[in-house]
Amino acid sequence: MTKSMDLKHKYYNHFTNATFCGIFRSMSTVVTNIRIDKELKAQATELFNDLGLTLSQAFTVFLKQAILHHGLPFAVTRPPSKELLEAIKEGEELAHDPNAKTYASFDELLDELDIKV
Repeated sequence: MTKSMDLKHKYYNHFTNATFCGIFRSMSTVVTNIRIDKELKAQATELFNDLGLTLSQAFTVFLKQAILHHGLPFAVTRPPSKELLEAIKEGEELAHDPNAKTYASFDELLDELDIKV
């Protein structure tokens, strides 16, 4: 490792440790029990250990971020349904179909559908 890289690494570690110490220092703690799938806990523990955190510290970071964001600190979505994926595919195919009927305006579409507004 070069001297420059070593210095950057040293300052990064110092900053990281100071940041985490600021998060975890001087707080009164309570014991909380949560039920987690055994394999999920093992995978999370390994991940957070690689990041230099205990599972408890990682959970504290999560809670602080949730409070900061006034909700979950990430998007929670479900995968699109089969019907939605099929509709998206159909729409994309239609958009690229040179033979598909097009309209110069919304009014022209309404006229063709014989809809009076």
